[in-house]
Amino acid sequence: MVHVFELSIPVFIAIWLFEFGVTPAVIGITVTVGYALFGLGSLPSGILADYISSKKLILFCLLGMATSFYVLSISQSLIMISFALFLWGTAASIYHPTGLSLISRKVESPGVVYAYHGIAGNIGTAIGPLITILLLGHFNWRVAASILATISLLVALLSYRIKIDDSFGDSTTNNINLNWGVIKQSLNNILPLISGVFLLVFILVVSYGLYYRSILTFLPVVLSLLFSVNISLAGISFDFSNYFYAGILIIGAFGQYVAGILSDHFKPELPLLFGYSILGLLALIFLPASQSGIAVFALFGAVLGFFLFFIQPLQATLISRHTPPETRGLSFGITFTGIYGIGAFGGAAAGGILTYFSPSLLFSILAAIMLFASVLIYVIKTSKTIENSS
Repeated sequence: MVHVFELSIPVFIAIWLFEFGVTPAVIGITVTVGYALFGLGSLPSGILADYISSKKLILFCLLGMATSFYVLSISQSLIMISFALFLWGTAASIYHPTGLSLISRKVESPGVVYAYHGIAGNIGTAIGPLITILLLGHFNWRVAASILATISLLVALLSYRIKIDDSFGDSTTNNINLNWGVIKQSLNNILPLISGVFLLVFILVVSYGLYYRSILTFLPVVLSLLFSVNISLAGISFDFSNYFYAGILIIGAFGQYVAGILSDHFKPELPLLFGYSILGLLALIFLPASQSGIAVFALFGAVLGFFLFFIQPLQATLISRHTPPETRGLSFGITFTGIYGIGAFGGAAAGGILTYFSPSLLFSILAAIMLFASVLIYVIKTSKTIENSS
C-alpha cells in the first residue's frame, strides 16, 4: 500500500499542471514535501518502533495514508495538496523501520521474508500507476484519490484482525511508557551505532540509494523514447513504455526472492559485492544498450531490474547482522533516512548532470559509486559483526 500511494502521485502531477496552470517547478516543490518526509521521517519512526507495538504503528500508517488521501480528494489548491502530501509522507515514513524491525526480531528465516516483503513492494510499485490510470479513465482525480484512501482504510480494518506477537522479547521494555527520557535515550543510542561498523553500513546504503533514485528517475524517459507506441484499452490510451517499466519492476521481484534465499544460507557480504559490481557494469553499458534496439535494451532492462532489487533483502540482512536487537527500529530508521531521504537527491543530481554536462558523465559517476560500494562492502566483511541474538 505504501508504494501504491507513492507511485500514484506522479500520475496525478500531469493533471495538476493543467488544472492549476503552474510550472513543473512549482509542482515539483509541492510533491517534494511528501517525498522528503517519506524518507526523513524514518528516523523518528525508527525510534518509535523500538518502544511501541509494531501492529499499532502499522495500523497508524495505514489509517494516516487513508486520511491524507481523503484530504487530497477535497483539496482545491496547491497549498492544500501540499498539506495532504505532508500528511502522507509523515504516515508512510512509519512503515519501513517498523515492518523491517518486526521481521528481524520475530522471524526465524528473515532473508526469505525480506524477499517476500520486497516482492510486495515491487508489486505495489508496478501496479500503483496502473490502478491510478484505470481509475482516472472512469473518475476525476479527486474521486480516484478517495478510492485509494478507502482501499487503505479497508486494509487497516483487515490488519486489525491479525493476531501477532509483536513484543520486544524483554518484558522490561515491552509496553514501555514513551516519554522524553526514553526518546533522549534513543537519541543517545545513535552515537554508539554510528561510531562502529554501522557507520560504514549507513554510507553503503546511501550509495545504493543515490544509484537507485538516479536510475529510476530517468529510466521512464529513456523507455518513452525507445517505445513511443500507444495502445488503447476500453477507450483509454496507454503508453506502452509504462508497461515495459512496470515489467522491469516485476522482474525485480524475482531478484528480491533469489537474494532472500541466498541471505538465509550465506552471509550477505559476498552476494552484495557481486550485486554492486553488476550494477556498476550496467551503468557503464546503459547508453550503448539504449542505442542497440528494443530487443537488446529489453534484455538489459531485465538484468537491471533483477539486480537493482536483488540488493535490498541483502542490505536488510546486513543491517540486522550489524545492529543489536534492542535498537533495530532505530537502525532501520537511520538507514531508510539514508536510502530514501539522502538518496532522493540522486534524482536531482542526475538531472543537473544531464542538463549541464553529458549522459556519459552521469553513468560514469554511477559506476564509480557502485565501485565505491564494492570496496566498502569488502571492508565491512572484514569487520566485527554483531550477530542477531533474538
